[in-house]
Amino acid sequence: MILTEYSIKNNINNLKVNKANRQNLNRVSYPDDRFVLSFNGYQEALVYAKKSKFKNKLLNKKLCNLNFEEYEGIQRGLKTFEGLSLKQIAFALTDLHSINLITGCKNHCLHCYANAQPFIKQYPFEDLVQICNDIKELKNRLGVSPTYHHSLSYTDCSFDSDALDCHLFDKNGNKHDFVEIAKLMKENLGAAPVFDTNGWKRKDKEKQKIAEEYVEKLLKDNNYKNFYQINISINPFRPEYVRVLKSGYSLDELYQPIRKVGDDFEQEEALLSDDYKKYRDLYTDYVKDVANTLITFKPLLKTKKLQTIIRALDNNIEEMKGFRINDFRETLKHIMQELYLRSFCGLLNKKDLKEFQKILSKYNTRIFIASGRMENFYKHKNPNGFKNIKRIDPEKKLAESNYKRIKTNKKLSAAFMRYLKMISADGRLYLYDNYSIIPTDIKLNLSTKEIKFPFKIPIKDFVITEDMIDLI
Repeated sequence: MILTEYSIKNNINNLKVNKANRQNLNRVSYPDDRFVLSFNGYQEALVYAKKSKFKNKLLNKKLCNLNFEEYEGIQRGLKTFEGLSLKQIAFALTDLHSINLITGCKNHCLHCYANAQPFIKQYPFEDLVQICNDIKELKNRLGVSPTYHHSLSYTDCSFDSDALDCHLFDKNGNKHDFVEIAKLMKENLGAAPVFDTNGWKRKDKEKQKIAEEYVEKLLKDNNYKNFYQINISINPFRPEYVRVLKSGYSLDELYQPIRKVGDDFEQEEALLSDDYKKYRDLYTDYVKDVANTLITFKPLLKTKKLQTIIRALDNNIEEMKGFRINDFRETLKHIMQELYLRSFCGLLNKKDLKEFQKILSKYNTRIFIASGRMENFYKHKNPNGFKNIKRIDPEKKLAESNYKRIKTNKKLSAAFMRYLKMISADGRLYLYDNYSIIPTDIKLNLSTKEIKFPFKIPIKDFVITEDMIDLI
């Protein structure tokens, strides 16, 4: 039997059912167990949206604030949202943390909460265009924004990738870089992504060129405004830094800002052990690499968007000497010293130095224990005291309690918090709280087939269904 708009309307009118039952009839069941919204209610919803537009604008309402029953059907014809109710759409687009169309990272940081793997994968650019266009069209129909953030208002295009690797290809093989992606997202989602990079080694000329091109593009036409923030990550958890600390040499002893030349130096150098020289060069290169990254992004200081993300452990974690913030200050001092040296070459002025000193003085001791990496690193350092790891991240226990309450009560409000949302490349919606990734039965209609392992950290085995959504 073919269901048409006319036949559905006739059936509903003939049955003379109440409003609640009419909504049930607005969903048509198909053999593949999907639910597809019928055409009924589309025109009524458009009329209602038009009548309510001024009031909603006056009250600064978003989709998550609306009475979904009155607007149901307005999403008709939007491919991304095929088969989804307006309530499901509102839930997916509220506190949307990321649309993960790029995965993977080659930095191997030992504290990585995403357990990022060194295999970069990009998904179709057309999927991002489709999502953005459909959200924009939904906004035009509703008269209110479909997206909303209760806290930090940014939406990323990746969960675990370095910004320098953030680009997509379309079906014709054309490359679309992060600047273009950010503009598309900001204009249509109303939320900008974050430009996060861990830097690169000075000898990597390709990455140096990419970074310089990005700086130029970010400044052109004020493209930096399409990013929530531009961050340079600096931390003691890079593999080369960990190797330096294992050497046992003091950082002051290893740091050599200026390489001496001449016969006397050659004689001096010959007396040094190969072991010392290896770690001296490794550490000095680390400092110079970070300084080079900062100087490359220096032109963005004037935009007030450039920041650093400096993460190290709290000073009370005595058993993790070398990785605490007071320990890492030694390295930050060396980085600043390197910047002063560059100023003598005319690469920085006094104002630049002051700004760098300011952003290098901000740090965060919050380390998430979520992916297994930090746990393994801690266990390696403290094989007999692993139980003390809970002191690094006491909030993990609270996250587990929240998840258990949801599972027991079968409703989201039992967690006493709002989860962030992440959309995988195959369209599946997941909840995220910096620790747990919880699947839902909501799936956007994208071109990528189902991905068995969309994240490199474990996914909970409990699925959030529409009837459990009592908090948006």
